[in-house]
Amino acid sequence: MGNLVNHEAENCRRFLDALEELPLSGGTRKSAEEWRAELPEAAEQHLGGCESCRTALEEFAETRNSLAGVAVQEAGPWFTARVMAAINAREQEVEARDGVWISVRRLAPRLVALSALLLVLGGSWALELRKTEGLNADRRVGDLVFDSSVAPVSYDDGLGMTSEVRP
Repeated sequence: MGNLVNHEAENCRRFLDALEELPLSGGTRKSAEEWRAELPEAAEQHLGGCESCRTALEEFAETRNSLAGVAVQEAGPWFTARVMAAINAREQEVEARDGVWISVRRLAPRLVALSALLLVLGGSWALELRKTEGLNADRRVGDLVFDSSVAPVSYDDGLGMTSEVRP
């Protein structure tokens, strides 16, 4: 069953390709039957049993008839060069107008990488400094009001004698 569906889809694709290959009518209007007569034999046989392809032929004929009065010009030999030059000029105009911001956008990934590197290095340096301060905290006694290290056990200035009474 699946092979039959694939075969029909392939036939429909070939029919649509045959429609695309039909030459322009040169400004004259043609009916769907006149376009059908110009199709290859295999495409015409497929058209007899496929409703979607008959609809496609009708739409094709209608489209070609609506475009019959329009003059179609072939692209000149320098068309591609002119289009590419226009694109390049537009890019340069945009870059000149937004030059600073384009430079910032190009520099942003580098700034992010540098910031991440500085953050890692600064964090590791601060961690090592904190470890070193922790080891030296036992050896020094400083101003405990502003010092963030833990007070040694022998520091008891904050404790007062409760038995002392002042007159």
